[in-house]
Amino acid sequence: MTDLFTVSIDTVEGPTLHGRVHLINPDAWQVPNKATFPLALLVDAWFLLTNGFLRDDDRRVPRGDRCPFSVDRGKEIVAGMRRKDEFAELYTYLFGEHLRVDSAGHLLADDGRTLLEPRRKAADVYELSGGSGHDEISRYVVTERNGEAFTRRAAEVVSTYHCGPVHNVPLWSEVAALEDEDDPWTPGESREEMATWHDPADLEFGRVWSLLASRPFEERPYADITVTVTDAALLAHMAAGMRWSTTHTGLV
Repeated sequence: MTDLFTVSIDTVEGPTLHGRVHLINPDAWQVPNKATFPLALLVDAWFLLTNGFLRDDDRRVPRGDRCPFSVDRGKEIVAGMRRKDEFAELYTYLFGEHLRVDSAGHLLADDGRTLLEPRRKAADVYELSGGSGHDEISRYVVTERNGEAFTRRAAEVVSTYHCGPVHNVPLWSEVAALEDEDDPWTPGESREEMATWHDPADLEFGRVWSLLASRPFEERPYADITVTVTDAALLAHMAAGMRWSTTHTGLV
């Protein structure tokens, strides 16, 4: 999936997190304002740390990932979280649960060999998404996502979520000055009139993103976010200096 946002964590103090959401994709030109979005980000960070995927990495130029501790330390942190089991459950709400099955679709234990008793097929017990696969242990099928459950949990654990205005938005006059040989201006686009506008441009306008492509990451649009949760233990895996790109919007 294509990354939609880059998230930077500035401070974590008790149950409150301060950070920034950077706009990096013209298809996601607004920061989601529902409580499900910050909860999805917390789950995303938990998943990345659990699997050793969050580390200093500059392959996503110019918005490289950042982590203030080692991969091993990240795994230790999530393994020691008091509420880690809740994150595993939240993850299944977002993506569905992987169920181990035999070739006939009967449910297996986690070892991928032992049939669960009473013998039942996954399709007879769970609502399946149609997704399936095979890993080094066994075949598996995937349950449907549960957006309602995730939304309920967001309402329960996110006390407040505030998203500020978007900064670093180019002016219309700056957009009008752009020369893009791959997308030349046409006579009907009122470029001359636009050159007199000195208000922030509309991020829905495609030429804005052509202009942003030439700017360093620090000068691209972002919004400050503040998230407070009901229990500081839900932020035990979060730390200042973390940065990663995400496909999450909070919609399930």
